[in-house]
Amino acid sequence: MKKIGILLGVGNMLGASSTFIYFRIIQPFVKQNPVIPDYYDLLFFFAGMATLSLLAFVLLKRKSSRSLYEVADGSRDISEFDPFMIYHLQRRAIQYPMVVTMASFLIWIVGGFIFGFLEPLITAKIFNVATQDLVFCFRRFLGIILLGGGVTCMVLFFVLENVWRSHIPKFFPEGHLNRVKHVFKISVRKRFLVVMLGIILIPFPIIATTIVSNIQQLSLADAVTRSQLISSLYWELFFLSMDSLTIALILAYFLAKSISTPLLQIKKTIKAVENNDLDARVEIVSNDELGDVAQGINDMIRSLNESQRVKKSFGRYMGKEIRDEIMSGKISLEGEMKRVTLLFSDLRNFTGLVEKNHPRQVVKILNQYFNEMTPAVKEHRGLILQYVGDEIEAVFGAPVGFDDHPEMAVQAALEMRKRLIKLNIILEQRKYSG
Repeated sequence: MKKIGILLGVGNMLGASSTFIYFRIIQPFVKQNPVIPDYYDLLFFFAGMATLSLLAFVLLKRKSSRSLYEVADGSRDISEFDPFMIYHLQRRAIQYPMVVTMASFLIWIVGGFIFGFLEPLITAKIFNVATQDLVFCFRRFLGIILLGGGVTCMVLFFVLENVWRSHIPKFFPEGHLNRVKHVFKISVRKRFLVVMLGIILIPFPIIATTIVSNIQQLSLADAVTRSQLISSLYWELFFLSMDSLTIALILAYFLAKSISTPLLQIKKTIKAVENNDLDARVEIVSNDELGDVAQGINDMIRSLNESQRVKKSFGRYMGKEIRDEIMSGKISLEGEMKRVTLLFSDLRNFTGLVEKNHPRQVVKILNQYFNEMTPAVKEHRGLILQYVGDEIEAVFGAPVGFDDHPEMAVQAALEMRKRLIKLNIILEQRKYSG
């Protein structure tokens, strides 16, 4: 969580510094009252930032966030909590980037009030000078919360979301982010819409108030001041343009990354499944459309994995044709009349074998016996119905019908005899009595 704290601090400080430079250096020419010391603006800036930092600490470092951070850091597992707390932590995990962003924007609004309206009043009170006009104060307030806070918080949201996504699987080991209801959800379409509107609409009010303010000052200024104001206006519009372009590039990068990274993971997982890796999974890190697609792919892989296990289980007792026929659902559950051949196989003197050997040894011998006999039945397209003690019961000609099922049963029996002779030799070498 230190990384997120550093990102928040650095991001907001860069936004605050950029805003300070804009209003103190780039802003149109305004004569500084000689009564006010040159260092006063910088001193008030640091005092205001200290106040806002304290407010940020109070908002973001709440005791209720301790469990959230512990799970995110890996110091505690989500399974350690009760179901109610798990659901609560999952809701908070999904909403964390947006909650932190909104808290940051609230701090920016407070900062806009402090530097836009409160600073002129305090300055006028301390140095006994006239306060700035309302248009100037409103312009500064609007510039701080939109140009500074709006842009900074928009960038912070995408940066935080990108970093926080690596922690999401710790809260959702099985995925299923969409099961958490009544949480903030931003779709892919909304992402593009928010970024585009932010890039277009945030600079527009600033540029509009800049032009209106300059026109107002130009109408009251002398020739020398007009020249200074026009030159300053050029620099201000250039700063706004470059700032907007930089922000647009940053937002475009993180917007593209928030979409391309999940898609690349989905592509990688699909490629792994093509190579018969059914243990591959997509990490689900969002509750948008991409998260739903990732969840669907994971569910599909689990279903394929389950089908594969069922096939392997069936394959132990029957041939491929019979297994596929049963799994296709074509077998009638109501039963049907068929002419088939049944094969029964018992071990001779099995009672004596049981009496002379330890039960564990008997089980071991039976397992070896069944492992040898089962392939003989499968190779001749028979279906093992059951194992009863030392008895094997198999059927030929069902559920898939074959005309030569009697011959298949005879061939299977002959194969079983051959395998039994080899097995007896092995058991004799190991001195198992029968």
